[in-house]
Amino acid sequence: MARFFLSSLVWIAMVSSVLAVENPVVKFSIADEQLEIEFHQPAVVPGTTLFFALRAGSELGSAVIPFAENFEGSTVFLPFQADRLYLVQFAEAKGEILERRWEKWKWSDRRSAPDNVIWDSARFVFRIPLADFKDRLDLVVYAKDFRAGKTWGRMLGSQDPAVTSGEGDKYIPHYCEIDFRDKAAPAVTVRGRLGRDKTRPRIYQLFVRLFGNVNETRQKNGTREVNGVGKFNDINDAALAALQRLGFSHVWLTGVLQQATGSDDSAIGQPADDPDLLKGIAGSPYAIKDYFDVAPDYAVDPKKRLAEFKVLLRRLHTHQLKALIDFVPNHVARSYHSDVRPEVDFGQNDDRSVFFDPRNNFFYLPPDTMGPPLRLPTCKDGVAVSPTCKLEGMKCDGLFSGETSFGRVTGNNVVSWTPSLEDWYETVKLNYGFDFTDPAKHRREYPNALTPDKAVPDTWTKMDQVIAFWQAMGVDGFRCDMSHMEPPEFWKWLIGRARARSADVFFMGEAYDGDPAKVPGSDPVISLLHDGKSNVLFDLLDAGFDAVYDDPSYKAIKNIYDGPGWANDIDQARFDDFVFDNSVRYAENHDEVRLVSRGNWGGVGMNVGLPVTAILYGIGRGSVMLYNGQEVGEPAAGEEGFGGDDGRTSIFDYWSMPELVKWTNGHNYDGGKLSGDQKQLRDSYGRLLALINEPAFRDGSFFPLNPANNKNPNFGQVGSEPAGGHWLYAFLRFDPISRQRFLVAVNLHPKEKLKETRVLVPEDAIRFLSLIPDAKSALRFTERLAGNLEIVVNQPSFDSPDGLALPPLEPLTAYFFEISASNE
Repeated sequence: MARFFLSSLVWIAMVSSVLAVENPVVKFSIADEQLEIEFHQPAVVPGTTLFFALRAGSELGSAVIPFAENFEGSTVFLPFQADRLYLVQFAEAKGEILERRWEKWKWSDRRSAPDNVIWDSARFVFRIPLADFKDRLDLVVYAKDFRAGKTWGRMLGSQDPAVTSGEGDKYIPHYCEIDFRDKAAPAVTVRGRLGRDKTRPRIYQLFVRLFGNVNETRQKNGTREVNGVGKFNDINDAALAALQRLGFSHVWLTGVLQQATGSDDSAIGQPADDPDLLKGIAGSPYAIKDYFDVAPDYAVDPKKRLAEFKVLLRRLHTHQLKALIDFVPNHVARSYHSDVRPEVDFGQNDDRSVFFDPRNNFFYLPPDTMGPPLRLPTCKDGVAVSPTCKLEGMKCDGLFSGETSFGRVTGNNVVSWTPSLEDWYETVKLNYGFDFTDPAKHRREYPNALTPDKAVPDTWTKMDQVIAFWQAMGVDGFRCDMSHMEPPEFWKWLIGRARARSADVFFMGEAYDGDPAKVPGSDPVISLLHDGKSNVLFDLLDAGFDAVYDDPSYKAIKNIYDGPGWANDIDQARFDDFVFDNSVRYAENHDEVRLVSRGNWGGVGMNVGLPVTAILYGIGRGSVMLYNGQEVGEPAAGEEGFGGDDGRTSIFDYWSMPELVKWTNGHNYDGGKLSGDQKQLRDSYGRLLALINEPAFRDGSFFPLNPANNKNPNFGQVGSEPAGGHWLYAFLRFDPISRQRFLVAVNLHPKEKLKETRVLVPEDAIRFLSLIPDAKSALRFTERLAGNLEIVVNQPSFDSPDGLALPPLEPLTAYFFEISASNE
């Protein structure tokens, strides 16, 4: 018999918290082709239920456990897609085993487990046949108490000590991978969600068109030849080494796929597009012209553009950086045609006589008095209307030769022969088998929980070929544009196939639950979450996304400067731990205004970036992202062309970033032309990135302090403010394995130093930090972000009714105090 122990303290902590026994040990064994999970010296009583959630290796499953009174209790969210759930319900002197399985896109009803799944109540051993699995399984164990009328159960604990006890929904962020390919010496590894290792994803968004462009002409509406354009080769070893040293693990190469453009590359068979289809001379990087190609703009030799891109991928990997690219599944350019993979073209076999057919790739406009032909809003009565068509040399007529006898729906779901300038008129929407015009949103012509045997739509299959193409080339992951506009079932199917090819492929979803265009899933469990209101982010994370956008936290902090918001409002964005801890946070991206842009973020300037970003990066476990130029205070000042003077760095025009060019410094990427303040800002971002990859932030839990200090008269009030928490935000982080603790306090006020600040630390916060009660123990608070401050207090002073006294907090400054106790 092979017997093996999990050396990590995770398992020891689990049994201690779940079963409250002395010197507990959890042991795995393999005997007689069965896996045994044994609990030594358990103190299990009637009314307790143990849960074993497993992934047996199938492509599909669910990260959301069903919820029901007296059985599963309230919702539990898992760090992987389980396909089996076993409930061991303890009655007097024995335990009954119930089972659910993931079948046909949903959890089965509860039923008695097969006879070969055994609970040995004398030895407290759960036994399951190895024949049910391939060569490994993923496992989460947790226990709930349903006694004393707690029909929804009280979480007692999990194998993951990051899970707190108590009632309500719970998220378990870590699991155990059991590898028994070598049955004589099986291995157990603790993993984060979806198999993630100990590195927190820290993403640098690099817009290829502008990043390496050192041309400083910057002529409004300038051409490629006048204003220049970044190249793959510009992203050289010096650039990548600098990004890796700053602390990034991933680089999102934004806008690399071939797009509709006004630049003429007829010499290589790529002529300029009809100007009626363009937004800006360079074109939108989200009007994809060929899913299997990259933009000729970015190659030194446009004929060899894919070869040059492959070399860039190799450079990234040499510097231990993972490469992400855009995946834009909702829409394509009207001029879409693949030269690289013409056999996977879209719309070739569509039936254009019907609006909706799941076998079609597009939605086709019904003929009426308005069309055909399709009439674009770029030209009216012979007069150019769109900004691009108004430019010299642009010949627009409001028509597109590809849609004179038929028309297609725009990328933003507008069913009209005459879309407006505000619409995504340059793109056409793709068809995933979901009829978005159905008011009830019930018409789903694809496999789902309600109709599991529906055929997979043609568009799904083609998109899988797109992902497979780039995976084979060496791309490590995808930032998925407007991912809430496709069915969650499509994502679960697609991501499952992608992970079968490469288990660690990364998927980040741009998604907004508040968008009316969102496509809800049909999962009967997820659809009932939060009193039936649910949230599309649940669907997408359950589908397998590593991260989804945290738009609410971004808006809450921005509203402090540009609206009536308070720092206290930040906590309202945390509506669910599962979503919150698996969201990507950012203070800038290409869709949002620059922190330093005129008229935004209170007009504070460059120094607002670090404290804002410190909060966003520190409050959750999830991925973090920084937009190129943010680290040096890029202001997005002036009008570039189609992008206008809107506080954003244009993605539509040929341009360069004036402040980033100073860091690029002739492609030396050494910051040779930066000011002292800019160098200091960039260095501070580097320290922040290093800090948030430490255990308390990467694996630990979060405790907000603003709620306990709302009525505290010494919590950062400025002037006659009636309550605390307008400009001051504070929270705790704690990791139970490493015992690392932090108190984070951020002064967001642009001018005022906060003096005589005291932070009330409630009793439940002391318990959260797992401090050993000791009146003689000294607590040392060492500031780690700037590294120039230390506080030492005795433990009673920490949880004093008067609050912990902090030193004066400088304006626009974040303080990361690591807490160490003398009695540990």
